[in-house]
Amino acid sequence: MVAMTTALRPEERSATIPPAVAAAAALHGALLESRQRWQDLAGLAADFVFETDTAGRFSFLWPDRVLGHAAAGLLGRRAASLLLGTATDPFALRQAVRHHRVWVAGASGRPRCVALSLAPLGDARGHFAGLRGAAHDVTDQETAAAAAAAGLRRAALLDALGETVRHAGTPRDALVQGLGGLRDALGCAGTAIVVPGHDAAEIAASTTDVPGGLPAIAAEAMAAARDWVGRVEDRLPVALFGHHGSPAAASALLAWRAPGGRDWDAEDLAVLRAMAATLGAVFGFGRMQAELERQAHTDPLTGLPNRRAFLGTLAAAMDDGRGGPGGALLFLDLDNLKPLNDQHGHEAGDAALLATARLLRDAAGSSGTAARIGGDEFTLWLPGATEAAAIAQAEALLAAAVALPIDRPAPRFSIGLACRKPRSEDGAGRLVARADAALYDAKRVRRGGWRLAEPEP
Repeated sequence: MVAMTTALRPEERSATIPPAVAAAAALHGALLESRQRWQDLAGLAADFVFETDTAGRFSFLWPDRVLGHAAAGLLGRRAASLLLGTATDPFALRQAVRHHRVWVAGASGRPRCVALSLAPLGDARGHFAGLRGAAHDVTDQETAAAAAAAGLRRAALLDALGETVRHAGTPRDALVQGLGGLRDALGCAGTAIVVPGHDAAEIAASTTDVPGGLPAIAAEAMAAARDWVGRVEDRLPVALFGHHGSPAAASALLAWRAPGGRDWDAEDLAVLRAMAATLGAVFGFGRMQAELERQAHTDPLTGLPNRRAFLGTLAAAMDDGRGGPGGALLFLDLDNLKPLNDQHGHEAGDAALLATARLLRDAAGSSGTAARIGGDEFTLWLPGATEAAAIAQAEALLAAAVALPIDRPAPRFSIGLACRKPRSEDGAGRLVARADAALYDAKRVRRGGWRLAEPEP
């Protein structure tokens, strides 16, 4: 019998694996798969997960970098050391919490807001053994929410301040009430509206005395058409925002805190910038209104009060015929205005009118009132003047006109005088009528002279 040897092909070979080895391999694969599944789920649910020991120190962290920190560098470090601010330490809790938000320090020094979900760990005897937690970085959401909330607060504040301004009776009241409301809302020591001046800014309105040095700073900033925020002498927080209107309406809002007060934050500055525009517009409107009122009550050539303004002043001075002080009214009419205009032109006539205004302004002094109430008619009210004083003033005016230089157009005028007794019942209209009648008599008898009205009945 011949012995035969047959070689086995590779596909026909087989081996028997012991059961214990096969079980271990299957367990190892399952553990790897479970670990990967856990990591995937943890990564999807949180930005990092951790465990702490009984002392609050990190004993486990995943992944390798946490908020920019190397996880290995945080192991053994107290978790509370990352906290910012004075909020309650969540790592000292002994009960489960979900979505507890805290601010912590990132590796770059930038604050980060994280939402923590924590569960306490227990040892075999049921004693507290630390915390297991998951954290989600919600800085962007928190910042956006804070910005939205701040925007709503700013809008509400500006709305309230706007209502205060809108319901004020006059532009001046609106400025004062707006500045006061702004001061209280932002915790300022004071607020003011300032306008350009020669050497320093002038204070148009303020809630209190402006600290020394601020007007000069404001003037420099306004001259350069720029805003200014900082501390004066490293102690006084100051902010200045300009309202760049027309030169007549240019202004700036000035605000300051007490020495050592907190700096301005972004919301403070946003409110100040918005109110600078609002109060600047109010101030500009007030100036425009005042200018219109001035023009409505002022003769444009001479700058003296016009008829309307004079009669109002005179009526107020004598309580419109219900008493008041005595005095004298001089009524002037130029005798030579038409000849000057006809022979030398209207510039000569204007020069004569201006010369008359200067004479009357000087005669009025600080207590009297001079006015141009018509084309060639002027008045002069002298409160408290007696009949003798009124006559002396009329003669002085006539002499002053004659003494004017002859090389320029000089006025010549006639004067009517009317006197009023103290506590008289004659009102402004009656007094003017009496002086006008006396003027008519003066011109009829002899131009260039004066005439005294008959005494009051």
